[in-house]
Amino acid sequence: MKKFIITGIQMRNKGSQAMFLSLYSGLKARYPDCEVIGFANKYDEPEQYDFQLLPYDYFTRLLYRYRLSSVPVLTPLITSFAGFWRKTDKWNGNVGQMEQALREADAILDASGYTLGSGWGKGGGRLLLQTIRIARRYGKKIILMPQSFGPFDWGEDDDEQFLAEVKHELSYCTKIYAREIEGYECLKALGLQNVELSADMVIRENAFPQACDIHPGYQQPQINYPESGAVGFIINENVFRIGNPEAVLDLYVKLLDKLLNDGEKVYILNTSTADFHLVEKVLAKVKRRDRVGVISGEYSSPELIDIIGRFKYVVASRYHSVVFAYRSGVPAIILGWASKYVDLAAHFQQQDYVFDIRDPGVDQILKQVEKMGANNEIESQRISECLANMQMTSVIQDALGALERIGPTAAAA
Repeated sequence: MKKFIITGIQMRNKGSQAMFLSLYSGLKARYPDCEVIGFANKYDEPEQYDFQLLPYDYFTRLLYRYRLSSVPVLTPLITSFAGFWRKTDKWNGNVGQMEQALREADAILDASGYTLGSGWGKGGGRLLLQTIRIARRYGKKIILMPQSFGPFDWGEDDDEQFLAEVKHELSYCTKIYAREIEGYECLKALGLQNVELSADMVIRENAFPQACDIHPGYQQPQINYPESGAVGFIINENVFRIGNPEAVLDLYVKLLDKLLNDGEKVYILNTSTADFHLVEKVLAKVKRRDRVGVISGEYSSPELIDIIGRFKYVVASRYHSVVFAYRSGVPAIILGWASKYVDLAAHFQQQDYVFDIRDPGVDQILKQVEKMGANNEIESQRISECLANMQMTSVIQDALGALERIGPTAAAA
């Protein structure tokens, strides 16, 4: 029986959750009897899922960093003390299960979204490098599934040394899939030969579970579904961090006023608890606030895909909300700031609807809103055709083929 470990998971983040579910479903489709264990950083009660999750977090990473995870007497003592100190039992017995999983795994598949690049500090990148070191230590093959990389311009004194470390560790990977051209070129510039381009798994793969497939005893929550023909509006707190906060707020308000003046039915879909205070802040400035519906709740990624799939189009700033829309054939006006938004839209011939939040050009966005209002059915058809073509191949199948062809020793070379 095949055994796989999936790392880079944050189950509370719906995009990360969706990547895990896509990979999990793809592995099960190829090997129905395989065992898949998730090493997850952030998750709620693991009992709520029909698969095994183990805590790959700051504490267990510390144990692996100092090679304490397999010390027979010391590890239980440290774990008990840490659990008492943090008032949790989530590590009890799990370190031993992680050790067993690592010894028995056929491969590690990393499903991070974006950790290695100067959009974040080097600390995030070092977490990914640590995962590769663990794979090397246990003699396991590892593949980095489609995710963002680069740019590598932190502007710090140790950049050259860090990039040498990056190249050394990434050279061990059996294969690395970069989601964007920019990331692909950054990795190739390091001299890496194990890099390929691939779109995000959630749109690349045909298989994706329903909520009832991942929760034991699933009971569908009460969902305030949008009216037929409504426009979805999805806010992202990161847009306020990246762009000018007042300008972003003004843009959101103008877009909502525009949609309402055009007679559109509009719902703000709150996909993250981190965004809820911003929803209220935006609505406070909208002229006809009472005409804007709000759909808010702690929904799983399959449930969010179902909700987003009911809109005629969305105005969105969260990357995976656009992924969920495209997966359902729903067009999007995209307010982003990184190359990942442009590359994502390009897969579906939607480049004209992507705007950089740092220099948005309000008049041009409003003009494209009018265009989308008139042409959303045409754009939806175009997206569906592109999606069908994309899903004729599978990055998961490609990755599994690479695992069968290349052993850990060859990968290390």
